[in-house]
Amino acid sequence: MSTTADPLTIEAFTAESFSAPEPFTRFCNNGGKPLGGIIGGEEVPGSMNAIFDVINPGTKEILATVSEMGYDEVNDAVAAGYRAFHGGWKNTSVEERIDLMMKLVDLLERDKKLLLACEILNGGKVSELAHGDLTHFKSCADYFSSVARTVNFGDGGVMSVNNGQDAYTFIEPWGVVAGIVPWNYPVVLTAWFMVPALLAGNCVLLKPSEETPLSALYIGKLAEEAGFPAGVINVLPGRGELTGKFISEHPGIRFIGFTGSPGVGQAILNAADKHGTRVKREMGGNGSALVLPDADPQLVARMIGKNANQHYGQTCSTIHRVYAHKEVYDDFLGATEEFMSNLKIGNQAEAGTQLGPVINSRQPQRIVQGIENAKANGASTILSGGRTTVEGSDGYYLKPTLLTSEPGSRSNPQEVFHCFVNVQKVESVEEALGYANDTHYGLGSSVWTPDLERGAQIAKQFRDGTGQVNCHNTVAYGLPYGGMGISGGPGAGVNCEETIRDYLQVKSIFVAPYPG
Repeated sequence: MSTTADPLTIEAFTAESFSAPEPFTRFCNNGGKPLGGIIGGEEVPGSMNAIFDVINPGTKEILATVSEMGYDEVNDAVAAGYRAFHGGWKNTSVEERIDLMMKLVDLLERDKKLLLACEILNGGKVSELAHGDLTHFKSCADYFSSVARTVNFGDGGVMSVNNGQDAYTFIEPWGVVAGIVPWNYPVVLTAWFMVPALLAGNCVLLKPSEETPLSALYIGKLAEEAGFPAGVINVLPGRGELTGKFISEHPGIRFIGFTGSPGVGQAILNAADKHGTRVKREMGGNGSALVLPDADPQLVARMIGKNANQHYGQTCSTIHRVYAHKEVYDDFLGATEEFMSNLKIGNQAEAGTQLGPVINSRQPQRIVQGIENAKANGASTILSGGRTTVEGSDGYYLKPTLLTSEPGSRSNPQEVFHCFVNVQKVESVEEALGYANDTHYGLGSSVWTPDLERGAQIAKQFRDGTGQVNCHNTVAYGLPYGGMGISGGPGAGVNCEETIRDYLQVKSIFVAPYPG
């Protein structure tokens, strides 16, 4: 990282002006009916006669009403999935599955403006970040298509074992698998679940968050247009405590991919374990950043500030804890205060906004509680955070929070999920590493230094699934993204070759001569 770069060129993710395109409004209106789930290629209203509002968090405007799926719908979706699976989907070739996936990718690109509306108006994102998110479906499909072509589906090589027996492996998809996707990155995380699961030959149940179900429901409609057989892709909107619970308890679902909070992930694991369903989880973080004495404090403060404010801190590996060496601490803290205090708070669809609304009415209370807990445990306030208002937009807005605390203070042990940074002064790298690793989480941490070799050696010592040098919130297809501690497990994470193998079962087949 060059120290000659101009720090002032580093800005937070920023919005351009955006308004809902007519196809988005028409989709949300759905002919005057609530949007239903998608089961077996049909839109279904749900047997519970329950609907929920989907809102714009920046204005509280109701964008759509959606039917909540209950136990009967989960059961029907599992049955539809197995009809499709045994009716021909499991016997499709890898190239057939890839062809359908690429047709879906083309349709997503065709309807990009509608999906941007889902991300910006429903998800609350600024356009700069939303545009980047929409590139992931194609990138994910391209990567896993190449991986799927290398998988040895079916019979493996034959080996001779005892007494004239032959033995070999047999690899096949599980059948019906489920993905439970959170609200903060709905399109990205839908892709990370659906693409490898489908290319492995499974049929899928997708449960989006009740906060942001619109993109998943639209992708489900596009899947039919792309030519996926009915029942291969089923979408089940609803609350986690109902629809998600019914999914995790259903014995017909063979594998669940979950992204969300540790508490919910543990509940899903406990429910699924009763009937042997495999569960893979990514469950948030409390990311740390180490600022070394050779770092440019002005430059690094803006880089860390940008990452701490990515989607207003509503990102799983968001930087909340910063350990700055004493030689740069004062300058770094001052520059961070300047960057964060100048963030433009506003409606996510208005040009120039950098810090938009949090997702719902519950998040402000949770964030304010996190701030108060940190202060009660010794943190001092630089920027107080807390609720604020935006003229002309009745949404869920909060100011950024910047705190400082004594070295080793456990003043923010939990994930806060907002633009919230607590800075501590440290004497050495060893001290900083000890504090960074003193957490139950373990998703992603970073170190900031122009000495790349030293930085890489430090990054290897993080107790995190991802260690980063002069960057944060980073992912790349081909490298695992997963957590340690309560942030994830089991397996190698997502986005890597092992991911597609999670969606496959491997059997050993032994064949012995007939006796006599």
